[in-house]
Amino acid sequence: MISEFLMGKVAKVIAQVPRTPILRRPDEYGMEYEDVSFPAEDGVNLEGWFIPAKVESNKVVICNHFSSGNRYGYAGHIKPWKNAGGFEVNFLPKYKALHEAGYNILAYDLRNHGFSAPSQNGGYNPKFFEYKDVLGSLEFIKGRATTKSMDVYLHSMCLGANATLVAMNKKPEAFKDIKAMMLVQPISGEALIRRLSKNMWLGEKGYRAFEQKYREIWGYQIEDSSPIIDAAVVQIPTLVTQVKDDSFTFSDDVQQIFNAIPAEQKKLYWIEGTKQRFRGYTYHAENPKQMVDWYGQF
Repeated sequence: MISEFLMGKVAKVIAQVPRTPILRRPDEYGMEYEDVSFPAEDGVNLEGWFIPAKVESNKVVICNHFSSGNRYGYAGHIKPWKNAGGFEVNFLPKYKALHEAGYNILAYDLRNHGFSAPSQNGGYNPKFFEYKDVLGSLEFIKGRATTKSMDVYLHSMCLGANATLVAMNKKPEAFKDIKAMMLVQPISGEALIRRLSKNMWLGEKGYRAFEQKYREIWGYQIEDSSPIIDAAVVQIPTLVTQVKDDSFTFSDDVQQIFNAIPAEQKKLYWIEGTKQRFRGYTYHAENPKQMVDWYGQF
């Protein structure tokens, strides 16, 4: 059947991380930085940057990223990475805004991304793997003499956002002192595959074919990515941002994730005027005020 053939190809690549280059560095934007490495909870080596605030500060924002990006962003303006709109995602202006607003920054590569170590044959699944990277980043900050007493904020994106929610569900005590969080475009596996099936004119047959091939190739299930379930444990102030007409998902999915968050202080911001998911990843670099103001409240 054509749906099985097509979804077999999709399932083969959708969980495989294509490493993309780290094209830019903080010193190119006038920021001093330190190359750092630390273990995830299961020992996988993670690489990152520690960028001190412009003036001495006791606040740190921990930033992760989407797949297939890295701590720098995504080189979508050069071959062969032009398949997501043809434009660059550059996080450095976002870090610059936080740096100048008085925040230290830890920006790190999730496993199998950037310069971090390979694992799981290059496959990703936040339910099983990347949540351990989130916990490792917290341990790094809390275990370092110069940062252990800092107020911690989270800036988690797509795969990194889902992984953060899983980590909160599995180990809530690790997040009890977090001051505030931003979730940039969390996404449910079901919404992603149903939208993909719709875009490919495959409907329910496409969804079922993907689930079968996804299990056969990776041993994963679509429901492994279920941030609506994990969001139910969030107690810290949370800002969720999302491209409203994102062609990779349904706005209702993000609305449900937001609705599931029980935190008293929460906000959902829709990015409008585009259907390109990757514009959601560039948004806070191009429009940092909302981000800085959100952290500044807490």
